[in-house]
Amino acid sequence: MSAKDKQNKSVEYSTKREKLLGEKKGFPVWKITLIVLLLAALPVSWLLLRDTPTPKAGPAKIVGSQVTENVNYQNQSLTMTKVAAVVGAGSVEVPIELVKEKKLVYFEYQRPDGQIPLLAYITPSGKLVTAVSVCEPCNSTSFHIEGKQMVCNACLTRWDLETLKGISGGCLTYPPDVISHSVSDGRAIIKEIDVQNWKPRIFRG
Repeated sequence: MSAKDKQNKSVEYSTKREKLLGEKKGFPVWKITLIVLLLAALPVSWLLLRDTPTPKAGPAKIVGSQVTENVNYQNQSLTMTKVAAVVGAGSVEVPIELVKEKKLVYFEYQRPDGQIPLLAYITPSGKLVTAVSVCEPCNSTSFHIEGKQMVCNACLTRWDLETLKGISGGCLTYPPDVISHSVSDGRAIIKEIDVQNWKPRIFRG
């Protein structure tokens, strides 16, 4: 092989080697763009998820005290009756017979930071339920019973009386917040500490 052929062969080999190395070292532009976009999207997604509030739904099943037989609410519309609760010895108490008679009663507890409105009602299955009497999104404290539904007097959101599951309206996931009670000597007894420690489910800054 002549010197010229050797030189041409060497140049050809170098060209092929550089081309091969270039292909190995190169990185497609579309891959770089995709990685940049993904990296940019991560912090945005994190911020959106962090600031998105998780709605709280009404309880799937209310734990109530069986105090009477089934109640027929068909074609009935009942307003709240305001009653005076007895507060003392660490409890807030209302007579069960009064709740059974009126079906839906309203009473208040005075905290240092203001009054906490409370309610008690009888479900269609005859259970006594006690709760904080607030529809938090619209800040209403008054309700009425219509048929088998609890209805907010302000926004007209409706919840099932038996479960407090939302039926219609704008405040579906915020029914009156159920607060536990016990029954003794014909009285519904709510622990005072439970009312003192109650906090709204919606933060108002």
